[in-house]
Amino acid sequence: MTRIQRLIAAALIACRAAVGIPTIEVKGSKFFTSDGDQFYVKGIVYQSANSSTNYLTNGAQCKIDAKLIAATGANVIRVYSIDPTLSLDECMQAFADENIYVICDMSTPTYMIDKNDPKWTLNLRNQFAKVLDGLHQYDNLFALFAGNEVIVEPNTTVAAPAVKAVIADMKAYRDLMQYRKIPIGYSATDTRTSTSLQDYLDCGNDTIAADFFGLNSYAWCGDSSFVESGYSQLYDRAEGYDIPIFLSETGCNVIEPRDFADQNALLGRQMNDRYSGSIIYEWNNDTTGYGIVNYPNSVATGTPTLLPEYTSLQSRWSTLSPVGVKATAYSPSLAKRDCPKSTTSVWSVQVKDGTVLPTLGLSGFTAPTGSQTTRKTGGATSGTTAGSSPDNTSGGGSKALGPGAIAGIVIGAVALLLAIVLIALRLRRRKKNKAKEVVVNQGEDAPFKGELDGNGVSRNVPQQGAYQEMQAAKDTQEIGTAQAQYELRGEERPGELYEQQHQAVHDTSNFHEPQYPEQPQPAVEPSPHVQAQRRREMEWLEAEETRMRQQRERLMQQGSQNVG
Repeated sequence: MTRIQRLIAAALIACRAAVGIPTIEVKGSKFFTSDGDQFYVKGIVYQSANSSTNYLTNGAQCKIDAKLIAATGANVIRVYSIDPTLSLDECMQAFADENIYVICDMSTPTYMIDKNDPKWTLNLRNQFAKVLDGLHQYDNLFALFAGNEVIVEPNTTVAAPAVKAVIADMKAYRDLMQYRKIPIGYSATDTRTSTSLQDYLDCGNDTIAADFFGLNSYAWCGDSSFVESGYSQLYDRAEGYDIPIFLSETGCNVIEPRDFADQNALLGRQMNDRYSGSIIYEWNNDTTGYGIVNYPNSVATGTPTLLPEYTSLQSRWSTLSPVGVKATAYSPSLAKRDCPKSTTSVWSVQVKDGTVLPTLGLSGFTAPTGSQTTRKTGGATSGTTAGSSPDNTSGGGSKALGPGAIAGIVIGAVALLLAIVLIALRLRRRKKNKAKEVVVNQGEDAPFKGELDGNGVSRNVPQQGAYQEMQAAKDTQEIGTAQAQYELRGEERPGELYEQQHQAVHDTSNFHEPQYPEQPQPAVEPSPHVQAQRRREMEWLEAEETRMRQQRERLMQQGSQNVG
């Protein structure tokens, strides 16, 4: 790859990274991207073969899995826990590159609300805050669960106030640290308590209520139906609900192979006006038998084998792409639910406990003071204000870039790209003119030999396989055969130039600028192959310029709408 090509590719990467992956926001009962499009969940539970907390730490494996997960049509993965002290950069980037969002539980196998002895303690609060600190910086962080299936049967409903206190305190911490409005909700099991729990987590004001409600339901098995499966009842329960609701686990395997027919209802017209999609359980086929792929070893690494369920899910989702409503056209007027009344057989929590919670507040936390940290934006980084938790865990005041700021970045990047293109064209013309003026060295070591023309005048003819420098400057030379791996092949798409450079930018640990022997080149017109290649490069540049201009216009229009 020539120096000019590297500069152009780098400028394109900067343009794309500046836009980044849009964040997810809640408005009324729906999810929207920060671009204003309604977002429907097509998710897969992504976990290892064991119950380790170290998900999203194997960057090489995430790159393999992210491409395969994206190929199913998925746009979300769910992980049950992470270790916030470990780096998640490579995995989060791998999924961002595939336009996949991550939804994560704040609890871990060690730190969680115990359904049998529910207590919300300062230690738990600080540990949950660390998870928020470790994930908030990634724009493809979709949402966080305050708990998963803590309340199951009527005797465990006493844990509901503790779960709601987690939501209230973590939302307060999120806002104190000036993080973006990352949605915080709960994942419930579908039992006779779930209707009351759904109402309970929603009642009260926005500071203590859940931002969304997830439901784990495996009721649709095999050749079932909307009514027979009970999905019609789930749909009825969501009527007038003022926050998003979706299935946070689904995928009954009583009848195999699974055909995922329930997705037609969830993402189709039967339910998609009230439900925001679902998450399939699960990716890896461990001992539960719910997986859609098999790994060649017990630690779930390497390239997995795709099971029939993988193809079935892929086929199902390929026909389901709900568009929904634009955020600008959506003006909800929905009310929160009343807190459920206590009943001996279903719900044991008193009505007043829906708003009077065992919250711990923000004592010990330090708000941002102006120091800077780095925010991951699916390729770009930006300075943000940082704060700290009681044990000096770093946080960050991560605010999403506004449309005007993004538009400014894109405009600047496009201007840089155009300048580089103009310089490249000028250098190319100068190079062509220099070729006509080149002086050939007639010494013994010259790669040219003399030959007489018809008038007896000596002329220079290149020997077979020899090359001559086009310019006097020795550091400017055409790519020779030893550098062919960096040159676009004739059958390659022009866009592949970006893909190669994109990989190089994100994996530079072992990169060294290649050193090649100086190879002179002929002072003749480039071959048809090279000319065709250059035409492809220019067509590619023109196409990229058009795409970036359209992106700029769209962002400017969005910025104008927001200002208006």
